[in-house]
Amino acid sequence: MSGLRQVKRFLSRQPLLRWWIEQRYERYFSTNGFAARRGVFQTFAEAYRSAPATKPKGFDSAEMVETFRDRVGLVCSHDYPVLFWLEKLLFDGCLLLDVGGHIGVHFYAFESRIKYPSGFRWVVAEVPTVAKAGEQLGRERGRNELKFVTDYRDVDEVDIFFSAGALQYVEAPQLHEWLASRRRKPLHLLLNKLPLYSGEAYVTLQNSGAGFTPHYVFNRAEFLTSLEKLGYTLVDSWENPARVVTIPFHPEHSFESTSGLYLRRAT
Repeated sequence: MSGLRQVKRFLSRQPLLRWWIEQRYERYFSTNGFAARRGVFQTFAEAYRSAPATKPKGFDSAEMVETFRDRVGLVCSHDYPVLFWLEKLLFDGCLLLDVGGHIGVHFYAFESRIKYPSGFRWVVAEVPTVAKAGEQLGRERGRNELKFVTDYRDVDEVDIFFSAGALQYVEAPQLHEWLASRRRKPLHLLLNKLPLYSGEAYVTLQNSGAGFTPHYVFNRAEFLTSLEKLGYTLVDSWENPARVVTIPFHPEHSFESTSGLYLRRAT
C-alpha cells in the first residue's frame, strides 16, 4: 500500500499529470464522491466559496434526513467503546446532550445494548430540517425521553456531552468555547470519530452526499489542551481505523484514523 502511495505522490508532482488527476478528482468530488474531501482552508467561509455548484451547501435539507435514516437502530463496530463508557456513566435523571445526533440514530441503536435509567433524557442538537424529522419519528414511536433542539447553546444542566463524528462540522462555538461559557459544565465528555492528528489544524470541504460541508481537522494536542484548561482529564482514547482522513494532493494533511475520547471533569 505504501508503494502505491509513492507512485501516486510521484505522479502528482508531474505538472501535466497532476492537472489531469486533479480534474478527474474534481469531477468525482463534484458529483458522486460521497464522503470525499477536497482542499485545505483557513476558514469555513473560504471552504464554502470553493464548493462546486452541483449540490447545496450545508446539512439543512430533506436529502440529509434520508442519507442516514438507515442507521436508526444500527450499532457499528466503532460504537462499542462509547457503549462501554456510556453504560457506566448513565444514572437516574441524567441529561445527555447529543450534538449532531441526526434523527436520534444513536439513541435508538444504543438501547438495544444498554438499559436507559429512570428519568433519563436524551437531547439531540441538529439543523432544523433534521430536528423536525427526528421529532416526528419520536412521536411515532412514543419516545418522550428524546428531545430535539437546533442550537446546543440552549441546553442547560448537561451531565454527559456526547458527539459521534459531528463536532468538526460545528463552526462556532467550538467545544471548548461552549464549555467555557457554562456555569455548570458537563461531568463527562464522550466523543467519537474526531479528526485529530499531529499536524497544523485546518478546514477542509467534504461531499456529504446531499451537499458540501466544511469541517475542522484538529491538532490533537491543541484540542486536548483546550479541554484540560477547563478541568477535564483524559480517561480513555481509541482509534477508528476504518475512518481514514484523506485530503488528495495534501499527504501532509492526511492520516490513517479518526479518534475517540472520554474525558471527565474533576468535581
